[in-house]
Amino acid sequence: MKKILFLFAIAFTVISCGNKNTESAYIPKDAVGVMYMNLGSLSEKSKDVDFKNLSIVKMMEENAPQDFKKFMDENLTKENLEATFRNDFILGFMKMGNRMSGSGGLIIPIQSAAAFEKMIAPAVEKIPSSDKQENVGKGDAFTVYANKEMAFGYNEQTALVVFSSNGFAGQELIDLTNLEASENITATDYFKGFFDADQDMGMHITSTPVADMASPMVSSMSGLKVDLKNNNFVYHTTFEEDRLYASMKLLLNDDLKSLIGYDSWMATGYDANLLNMMPNNPAVAMKMSMDLPAMYKHVESLQDNKVLPEMIRKQLKMSLETANKQLEGMTGMTVLDIAGIFEGTMMVALTEGKTVKDSIRTYNYDDGPEFKVFEKKMPYMYAAVSIKDMKKFEELVGMAMMMSRPQTKGKNYYQMSDDAFVLLKGNALFITNDESKADEVYNNGKLASNLSGFEHKSKLDNSMYIYSASGATSMFSDMITGMNPYASMYGNDMGVDDTYKMMSEYFGDSHMIMNADGLEAYTYMKGEGNSLENMIAYINAMTEQSMKMMARF
Repeated sequence: MKKILFLFAIAFTVISCGNKNTESAYIPKDAVGVMYMNLGSLSEKSKDVDFKNLSIVKMMEENAPQDFKKFMDENLTKENLEATFRNDFILGFMKMGNRMSGSGGLIIPIQSAAAFEKMIAPAVEKIPSSDKQENVGKGDAFTVYANKEMAFGYNEQTALVVFSSNGFAGQELIDLTNLEASENITATDYFKGFFDADQDMGMHITSTPVADMASPMVSSMSGLKVDLKNNNFVYHTTFEEDRLYASMKLLLNDDLKSLIGYDSWMATGYDANLLNMMPNNPAVAMKMSMDLPAMYKHVESLQDNKVLPEMIRKQLKMSLETANKQLEGMTGMTVLDIAGIFEGTMMVALTEGKTVKDSIRTYNYDDGPEFKVFEKKMPYMYAAVSIKDMKKFEELVGMAMMMSRPQTKGKNYYQMSDDAFVLLKGNALFITNDESKADEVYNNGKLASNLSGFEHKSKLDNSMYIYSASGATSMFSDMITGMNPYASMYGNDMGVDDTYKMMSEYFGDSHMIMNADGLEAYTYMKGEGNSLENMIAYINAMTEQSMKMMARF
């Protein structure tokens, strides 16, 4: 436990103290996961943060053993950290060995061997059953301390920490220092694009190192004849001046891509008329575009996809034939015909809703069962779907309504329940739980206060876009409280309201954009400092709240 605390303390405080760096040569090519932190950029952005007085550091000090407190006070000072560590990249990796045994490590840039030796000297004494080796590794330049599960070593420029479940942590560390260029991560096809000096942090996960072992397992368990090599997940994030930015990419091989086929049916663009049916100033707004005929054709193509087991392909063929036969008998149209009715755009919006009364049943052992009345807030929901062939769609809706027989409020205007309204207007299907807005769209074809002037309209040209206003967190808090009234009534809500309120204080609008080639998201931060400083302030406030909650028990 002490060695874990020691490493966590260094990793956390090093931040307070770009390019393709030489430390990458210590990461093995067969690493399943790789991460990096740009200490230079993070250090600059957090230079005004007083890490020593953060609640999480104080909590560590209060709960840590006495000798660990002494170590932090005497060694993890700003001056010592700056004298020991270089503001370059700190790297991490994870790999899988035989029988799925795992190992991983950290590669840390240091100023000198002497400075690092001085800092870790008190901690070395606490590592049980550790052996020291000098003049080992590449160029006989490394000093290594190791027991079976953990090892750390260093030369004049770099410190390495290795954790291993196979009992040979020390040897694994030495092996890392001797990797040839063809054996380390620089020899992979993803290295060049992964280490981005303009990003504060990055992570890459690849299936290739475990594919030879995992592919037969998947095939035997599921029947899929799939090659799991060369599937990659890439994540980057950076703390910009006023917002937190993140990007994600899922890069699949041909086998998996042929099963999902997202690049064929994920569409872009949108029907601008739908904005007229969305309310102005929504708490949440979402737009999604799909080519439904292309999606159906992709599903149809799976009948001939040899990656799937023959039994599944036959079952899929039978299911499609049955569905088409039944639909043609009922509507005169096939699944593909029905898919072609839709233009492919859907928009959804949420706003602050109405306050309604509800009741819960309680039991009093003296008086028996009781009912308590409470108020809950339910958000208003609005959805609009663009229709390409309204005549055919009206026929479909008419047949559906004959079976469900809802209340008819007008031509193509139906009340499905007390708070569900469906209507067809212009070239769109409109669904909402707000009766007044449903009436307005039915009478005027649009809302008077609509989203046609949306300031983020340019982002709607992507396949999917989700906007969330700062106030959305309080709306979700009200909704969750309403879903679990017992908790809030009896004081067991675990501070849900306070948590969401705190999020509203620190986080502004957020945006998520997704296309076939990946996803981007950014969230604006509130506060006087940059986004990293404000994120640290938020984590600190959440830690304080958690400590108060734990004190209740």
